[in-house]
Amino acid sequence: MFHRAALCCRRRMNLPSKHVPFDSIYRPDFQVVEERQDRVLLFPHTAQLPLLLRALNLEFYGPLPGHIARVDRRADDFHKHMIRSAALLYGLLFNAARKDGLHLLALPDADMVTRLVLVQQITESHPLGRFHRFRFYGSNGFFPDLHLSGKRLAFADHVLGRFSSRVPNPVGEDMDFFLTLFFGSVFISLPVGQGRAFILPYGESLVAFTYTETAEEYFVTTCLTIKEMNNLLPEALPVAHNLHYGRNYVRPKIRNWVPLQHELEMYRCWQKKIPLPPPMDKTTRFKNWKQLAQAIKDTAISQGYGPGTRLCFLDRLPGPVVWEFKPGQEELVYDELAALTKANPEVDWAAAFAERETIGSETPEEHRKRTGK
Repeated sequence: MFHRAALCCRRRMNLPSKHVPFDSIYRPDFQVVEERQDRVLLFPHTAQLPLLLRALNLEFYGPLPGHIARVDRRADDFHKHMIRSAALLYGLLFNAARKDGLHLLALPDADMVTRLVLVQQITESHPLGRFHRFRFYGSNGFFPDLHLSGKRLAFADHVLGRFSSRVPNPVGEDMDFFLTLFFGSVFISLPVGQGRAFILPYGESLVAFTYTETAEEYFVTTCLTIKEMNNLLPEALPVAHNLHYGRNYVRPKIRNWVPLQHELEMYRCWQKKIPLPPPMDKTTRFKNWKQLAQAIKDTAISQGYGPGTRLCFLDRLPGPVVWEFKPGQEELVYDELAALTKANPEVDWAAAFAERETIGSETPEEHRKRTGK
């Protein structure tokens, strides 16, 4: 109640509703502010994004060895693996609990070069409650426009609150773990309760995000862990999704993973009621980013990577999910329709695939005519 009154007071005074000191040695005595557009709040302010990201990039790239910091589209996949590992480690180990509330995400560009992007949270007030979208800002013209299977994503305020309270995370780092999980996972959706939910792996357990769907958007409504899931129904034809850049999307005919196998793994987790892992243990021999940055190559080699490493996008669609193959490992080539037809030739799988494509884009009346419900 006090927060709402204070916010209204700020609006009457035409002042930014949020401003915090920027936590960076490259911009001391600088305030990160919120942008207001009628009922929409954007944090950080759009005009500040280039300045903020430049300072954060200096902190990230400065301690890296030159052969990693200079990786670009001409580099081999081993070096692209190293810059990807560096960006992920920097975000989750050293930059997750920022005092200024800024969030970074490691995303690969179309050339498979991973960069740090600054996350802008867009909060819109609605009579039924607040909801959020996320915009991503990178350097040198990299503005990844993330969609899920051709649709926009929006999140009810309830989602973030439930994730924070239900999923164990280091104090103050829940938002970074949420962003990394949601925008870096393999997606399937399954029936949960009276609707459907995205089922995402989390350690050896899983997390479910219920949603409603229109022809234009997935609206995520809440976050469930195994303890809150009373039922989970596997399907003969799993609904697999792809996170990708840009709006245009054609469901892949050839995949480099097996949705049915992934579905069965998630279902076994649910059957066994495997709990979520405890918060990440950050007690490590690396005390600062410079120390860890200098060990990136040695760590990669100790894990079996090296010359001959290969990277590719999930289902060959440019997006945030990348498969990494150690030297000698081969990429899977999986024709979903052909595999299911071979396993169960009596089923008209082509018709089943065509019907699956209509789910979500139909109107309530069309749904009642198709299902009788």
